[in-house]
Amino acid sequence: MERHFRDGHTETWWAADARLGGYGPDSPCRLVVATTDPATLPEKATWYLATNLPHPDAPHTTSPHPPADLAEIIRLYGLRPWIEQSYKQIKDELGWADFQVRSDRAIRRHQTLVNCAFSFCWDQWFAPPGPLDATAPGPCPTRGQRGGPTPSHQPQQPYWPRALRAIRSWLTPAVTLNRWWRAWTDTDPPSELQALIDAVTTGHGIDLYLRI
Repeated sequence: MERHFRDGHTETWWAADARLGGYGPDSPCRLVVATTDPATLPEKATWYLATNLPHPDAPHTTSPHPPADLAEIIRLYGLRPWIEQSYKQIKDELGWADFQVRSDRAIRRHQTLVNCAFSFCWDQWFAPPGPLDATAPGPCPTRGQRGGPTPSHQPQQPYWPRALRAIRSWLTPAVTLNRWWRAWTDTDPPSELQALIDAVTTGHGIDLYLRI
């Protein structure tokens, strides 16, 4: 088969269904081998693929997926480098590699916060400079080089992880305090706790990284 690339060049590939253990063209999971050289099977240009796309000639298939021939399987897998490249940019620039969650919903919530923080910083980068309020405290303390405190006379540049920590400093306590209290009782919280809940829900953050 001929593979066509965006830069205009083409490559000739060979592909075949293989049998190994429970894998086979008439099995629920197929094993496909694709290569640029069937004689030598070069390591960097040979794919060994497992797929649940049924073979077009498989008898009595119960797969919910439509049948796919070898050319279609190779075409689909050929999209993988572009997907990996996109994920690499997200992981490096927007923090996909900087968190651990347990569910798809948690991933989407985290990325919503990251995108909001990044958009805020992006807007600030291109906004015209305004008057600097030297008396306004930063939302989260930061440290300068070699662990020393950041001088107060130096304005901090927009930085999405810092903005994300500022969002989490009030959003995480607001959600957690309300959830824990309502799980404990239906009565109103004491005045001290209610004052804390009111503060964080109106955007007054708590330093989640403060050492006590």
